[in-house]
Amino acid sequence: MKRILLIYFLPLICALTLTFLLAFKSTINSSLFTAESPSPIDPSFRNIPNFNDNVLYENEFLSSRADHETIFMLGSSELGVNTEATPYNFITDHFNTKVVGVGHAGNQSFSIFSQLLANEPRLKNAPILIGISPGWFHEVSANGTTSSQFLEFNSSRFLNSILMNDSIDTFKAYEANRISSFYGEIVSPDLSIKLLHFKSRSSKSFLHQFLYAPIIAIDDLLYSLRSDLLKTNSITTTNSFERKSIREESVVINWDSLFTVSKQDQLNRSTNNNWSIDNTYYTNNINGKRSFVSPVQIKYNTEMEDFLELLKLLKEKKVNASFFISPLNPYYFKNASDLSPIVAIVETELKKNNFPYLNLWNSDSTTFEKGILFDIGHLSKYGFYKVDKFIVETYKLTK
Repeated sequence: MKRILLIYFLPLICALTLTFLLAFKSTINSSLFTAESPSPIDPSFRNIPNFNDNVLYENEFLSSRADHETIFMLGSSELGVNTEATPYNFITDHFNTKVVGVGHAGNQSFSIFSQLLANEPRLKNAPILIGISPGWFHEVSANGTTSSQFLEFNSSRFLNSILMNDSIDTFKAYEANRISSFYGEIVSPDLSIKLLHFKSRSSKSFLHQFLYAPIIAIDDLLYSLRSDLLKTNSITTTNSFERKSIREESVVINWDSLFTVSKQDQLNRSTNNNWSIDNTYYTNNINGKRSFVSPVQIKYNTEMEDFLELLKLLKEKKVNASFFISPLNPYYFKNASDLSPIVAIVETELKKNNFPYLNLWNSDSTTFEKGILFDIGHLSKYGFYKVDKFIVETYKLTK
């Protein structure tokens, strides 16, 4: 009997005592659960490659500035093309309304969906521009956002917000199911990820619900305790607030001149090839080689599922969203036209949901406008000036 008490009950009593001290003694709580000091941010920042759990950048996401609105430009690798024509530079330099970019390669539909869902109270009327690359829908990219890229943009703080906010159940369920699909790839998953995964698994059947009920109950308890322990040290990302209006300004932009000069500039930089690809990029990466696109059928295309769910969220939450679709270089991709049916679906869905969009896709090398790309799939300054004009007109920045 003494042995049983020592082996089983003494550790249990110690564990319960420790839990009580942590949960209800603020001095112990504050010493063990101190707030991490986030890396400082540049107050004039224009582009956030990723959040990487930086509280300050996360709190700036979808926020308005003191005296004007901010347009958030979300996307993947195209946001890394940092030129004077890139919207987070051009619009910010010419207007009171600023553009902030969020993303880098791999920040695809599900990652964006999750970021927005985590900040649901900020979504109504939020001006958001999303750049879509048709490359998201072919080869491995069609599997959707990878687990590693997802975690760069969706911290435990964002996932906690999803668990705690009043999101529509179908959106939460989609979040949980997608996280569950790559749960096995995550090393030491956070408690919020575990909860979403287990809730997804439990929804499979009555038997799953029965088997996972004890695990979910324990994790819910731990999650609740952790939330109480950390509540004084956490910074909320979901404060509800009124968005500011975008003011029209008396700014005159000579678009024709910008288009002419920037297009010629790109052609001048592409003198060692006939594909309007930057000389250095062509020499280092192409040298006459060509490639193929590999579209994935819609029924197997997870990225398309994610994109459609993203549109549902934007529509339901009345987001002031717009889109631009980038082209791929048809001189390099022999069968670029094989992606045209998928681009047509994207365009149809945008029309159906009444979202403004700029479609720069053209897979026909005989009519493709040289100079719009600087490589095989990223916009040149000329291409971005077209996006800038679209932003100015869509969000009525000029009188």
